[in-house]
Amino acid sequence: MMTILLVDANDADASLLASALRVEGFEVMTAKSAHEARSTLAAHPTALTIVDLMLRGCAESESHGSSGLDFARELRTRYPAMRVLLTSAYYLSERQLERADCGVSGFIPKPYDLREVVEFVRNKLAGPPSSRRLWCAEPPSGVSVRPGSEPADATADVGRAR
Repeated sequence: MMTILLVDANDADASLLASALRVEGFEVMTAKSAHEARSTLAAHPTALTIVDLMLRGCAESESHGSSGLDFARELRTRYPAMRVLLTSAYYLSERQLERADCGVSGFIPKPYDLREVVEFVRNKLAGPPSSRRLWCAEPPSGVSVRPGSEPADATADVGRAR
């Protein structure tokens, strides 16, 4: 059974996704901050961590200027075998993620398409590391999202939005 850490300060979003993943047989731990996530990972390493892009205070110093993107970079450095997904209501394309050079395995837009997320986790991330590829889910139809024009612009915009 794969263990997943879900890092999101939004209780409703975290609860929804955690419940859907648990129903499918995954063990899910949650954290509301990067600080809490670091403590959890030190005690219980995971194969996959899902990080909200809008997470604040993610740098070691817990500065207000850092984001979930910074924390994703930190996780990839500290845990090279760990797979990291970003999630946000702000849509980031595959190209934006590649240019942001954060080393994540993919992006999940909010609101969640739970079937698509569970299928991806089960089929792609649960497989061998060689099967990894960058994956960006499309936002659900009818949902208005705010795309960024470039990764730096997108992450700067979403960082100011909350």
